[in-house]
Amino acid sequence: MARKKKEPPVRFFTADGVEVETILDLAGPHKDELVKRFVAALARDAARRDFLAERG
Repeated sequence: MARKKKEPPVRFFTADGVEVETILDLAGPHKDELVKRFVAALARDAARRDFLAERG
């Protein structure tokens, strides 16, 4: 059985070099807006894929 390489964990840092837990922590008070944008982008991508799949 082949061993899989363990990927290093993703780390996020602020502009001044402070490590934070998640990418949402970087957004600070703008978390809600960032989440809305992520969801909208995912929805657009899903709609595009559905459209392309329907066309063949």
